[in-house]
Amino acid sequence: MMLARNTILNLGVAIATLLVGITVKSDLQVGAIPSQPQNNLVVRQIARPPNKRTAQIQPMVATLADGNYQFCSQPDTHNWQDGTGVCFVFQKSDRQVDGYYGYPHSDNFICVKGQVEDNRITGEALEISWAGHEWTDIPQSAFMWDAEGRLILSQGNIVRTINDVEGRIDWILFRKAKLNLGGFYQYNSPRMTSPLQLCEWNVR
Repeated sequence: MMLARNTILNLGVAIATLLVGITVKSDLQVGAIPSQPQNNLVVRQIARPPNKRTAQIQPMVATLADGNYQFCSQPDTHNWQDGTGVCFVFQKSDRQVDGYYGYPHSDNFICVKGQVEDNRITGEALEISWAGHEWTDIPQSAFMWDAEGRLILSQGNIVRTINDVEGRIDWILFRKAKLNLGGFYQYNSPRMTSPLQLCEWNVR
């Protein structure tokens, strides 16, 4: 009789132990985290790595030191190209900038100079009209010079004309020019032709 009672008692303890083990295992499978550790069980939460995305900060033209610069709408590819996208090559002195805006490896450019505020330049623009790149109609009202819509010109007039063996050449002065370089990329150093070689402001 005593043996049977001990057997039943031992069997009850075994069943209770088995039930506790099943309960703890079930809690771990469904990801339940007990408010207090049970049976010396330590639950460890895995921390996620911090978000390493950082926004690229574009330089402000107005805050640049005096010197020569090249800004382009596309990043520097560090290959044979002088620039990608549309570019502005200029010299900065205090708040005054003097340069040209256009597409690398082409004759499609225009001289721009004026005062800079943040990344916006307000001033004048000088365009050359020649055979193969001729302006037949000079707008007086505001229009966009480029496909990107960064340069807005108005009040254009011919300030000088010459005729040579290749035909007529006109210098067109736009008395109002607004150039927005916001979001452009600064290159390490100018690689395109210097504005001093392309822009003839003394034709006026």
